[in-house]
Amino acid sequence: MLLRVFDARPGREPELLRSLQGIATGMIQGQSLDAVQICRYADSVHRILWIEDRRTDSRSGAVLEAKVAATCADTLVNGPLSQAFELVDGFYNYPLPRCQVWSLEVSAAPGDVQDALTNVLSRARAASAEPSVAGMSVYRALGTPRLLIFVALREGVIPSDGSFVSPRLAAAGKWRHLLVVWTMGRVVSGPDRRGKAASGLYPRPTFWARSMPVLAVAPMPEDS
Repeated sequence: MLLRVFDARPGREPELLRSLQGIATGMIQGQSLDAVQICRYADSVHRILWIEDRRTDSRSGAVLEAKVAATCADTLVNGPLSQAFELVDGFYNYPLPRCQVWSLEVSAAPGDVQDALTNVLSRARAASAEPSVAGMSVYRALGTPRLLIFVALREGVIPSDGSFVSPRLAAAGKWRHLLVVWTMGRVVSGPDRRGKAASGLYPRPTFWARSMPVLAVAPMPEDS
């Protein structure tokens, strides 16, 4: 998974969102990417997140940078910040109920990453039994000691500092409410090998993208 953060110029957010949707559509249809979710923070509407699921050999970074430079560079304050992550663990309920998505990014000392990860995973297992928790996924950054946690909570529920990470880790970051603006991905039918069995067609991106209508394009190869 690759996370990119775009800072839009004030008043240019809708234009940037339309451009990113068009770029994502072309990249998915061209098989550079498997799926893209475009989000924004509820408390910072000018900051737009591009979350992509891609293949290991994808050259999506260079393609996206070139397309952004050619089509919407003037809508940005600065160029996008990028960070690659790998999925460590997660769960979700299917069908996904109406929920709100929260994210927490935690930085740790290089020697403390494994302890921090163990703490998060143990709390995630306990959280999976809570009826207010619809899903959770934990990612580890590649090349830097950081963790990224997504939690889907039923509407009206707000994450507390000790719910999913220790108070010490929570103090190193801030829970932020994410708004899913748009999602698109190639689909596959049958059981999802990354999660619980589900019927019908669905994408294989971050699970909480399923909380909104999904624009589906060409079927994903079965061996992906």
